[in-house]
Amino acid sequence: MIDLHCHILPGIDDGPSTLEESLAMCRIAAADGIGTIVATPHFRPGRFTASPRQITESIAALKTAVRKDGLDLRILPAAEVSVSPELPRYLETDAQLTINGGGRFFLAELPPDAVLPRWDSFLLSMRESGKTPILAHPERNAWFRSHPEALYSFVQRGGMVQITASSLTGDWGEDARDLSLLLLEHNLAHIIGSDAHNSGHRAPVLSAAVSTAGQVIGRERAVALVSAIPWAIIEGAAVSLAEPVPTMQSRKKRKFFSLFS
Repeated sequence: MIDLHCHILPGIDDGPSTLEESLAMCRIAAADGIGTIVATPHFRPGRFTASPRQITESIAALKTAVRKDGLDLRILPAAEVSVSPELPRYLETDAQLTINGGGRFFLAELPPDAVLPRWDSFLLSMRESGKTPILAHPERNAWFRSHPEALYSFVQRGGMVQITASSLTGDWGEDARDLSLLLLEHNLAHIIGSDAHNSGHRAPVLSAAVSTAGQVIGRERAVALVSAIPWAIIEGAAVSLAEPVPTMQSRKKRKFFSLFS
């Protein structure tokens, strides 16, 4: 499996503080069946602004530790980039902010409880320069839980969506789990990532979420969310996605039937 969203680098952001903790996370990931981790430290100007050199050196140190520990695990560069007006400039000047430094896909993070005005048009405007936005964990955002139809529009126009493994297993609450399942049902979730930050309650584990997703969309399609699709993204290749399905009709049906439950 491939974990496309993981805060695995030590001392870079709010993830692990030491190399030993990073290595403990790597052991957990390998035991879960993860073979590739894309390191996605926060890039949030004013708070988290590690330089490309810092990230390169941190990845190199972790790779050395992983090799010495005998783990069969690849570590690749990227970032979780906070959405701001300066985002296009940041992406143009630092390719390492994109997945595997390929310049084609980038992981975008909105505020946790709201969205910015015209967030979707802003992110999608970067497709003009060949960059595809991947929206990180919208199921954990209160606004999207009330407006899932906005994600249908975003995906229909060329955006992609990553959901958190622990949202599917209920660790972020029922609302996040319900929206994750809805997005799966409607072909609006394309990647399952761990968004791991430590070796404890936010560990790099994907298998349980894949099992849950398989009950909704079938095992083969669920596995693709942690294998074929993230692999294409890493390679900077075209990604084949199922046609998105509008969410409003099913939401109305659920509301109707809940009156009798």
